[in-house]
Amino acid sequence: MSTRVTIAHARELGYCVKGVRRWFDGRERSWKAFVEHGVDSDWLRATGDAMAIRLADLAEGGVRAEDGS
Repeated sequence: MSTRVTIAHARELGYCVKGVRRWFDGRERSWKAFVEHGVDSDWLRATGDAMAIRLADLAEGGVRAEDGS
């Protein structure tokens, strides 16, 4: 089941907002859509990017930002 992932999740993990914005360049989802509405965790997982997957994990409740478990 997919979960909505937002910019707040990225901030909780301490991700650089500028870096996240660059990450969206050239992808099928836009930075603007992410900031305004979030994206599905399933879509983030499908990118295969380790940081995107960690973000999906956090949003789904499987990771705590403070210790990565």
